[in-house]
Amino acid sequence: MENFRFVLLFFISAFCYGQDIDSLRMTDCGRQLRSFFIGMDVLHKWQAGQHVNWETGEPDDPDAISGIRTHCSAFVAAACERRGIYILRPPQHKQELLANAQVKWLKSGQAENSGWHPITKDILFQAQKMADEGYLVVACAQNPDPHKPGHIALVMPADLSVQQIQQSGPLIIQSSAKNSVDASFRNAFHRHIADWNSATDEVFFYYNDKLSCFADNK
Repeated sequence: MENFRFVLLFFISAFCYGQDIDSLRMTDCGRQLRSFFIGMDVLHKWQAGQHVNWETGEPDDPDAISGIRTHCSAFVAAACERRGIYILRPPQHKQELLANAQVKWLKSGQAENSGWHPITKDILFQAQKMADEGYLVVACAQNPDPHKPGHIALVMPADLSVQQIQQSGPLIIQSSAKNSVDASFRNAFHRHIADWNSATDEVFFYYNDKLSCFADNK
């Protein structure tokens, strides 16, 4: 049964992606967004093990013993704020367990009014494609235990082949136990994916309809 499901998904994906498409390429807006993400310096900021200012990612309380684990949701909130896009963030919600709250919020009418929409078809492919076009795209998973953290990250614009996307999903930039600018979705969310063939039943993707191009390049 599992083999049949895999083959079926493969042929559906091939049909949806189009036989003439074998890879994705960033647009000018996508390249701008990639440069913006790199410029946030997540490899050195929003580091696990220290309390940080959610907007800057810089340590702000060396004596803190709570709120120091990981900062995925703070990084996403900061990136969205800098692009003029609202996603649930402090002070509307504290940093602790913010990712779970952001997932819940993204499903709300308030999120839709703020320009967020779920990606529901050809999800992994479309998530990468929309990021490559310059849209902010988030991947998020809510922990079934409300006392434990979920995870949220951003899709990084990148030139990927359809085969790469089928095997590992879109490219991810994230704050986590180990921050990364080029993690595969499959690796970044491995704790939240029990079965790769149903990964998008457990991890959800949303895009914001505000095109993330700098005004002087529109």
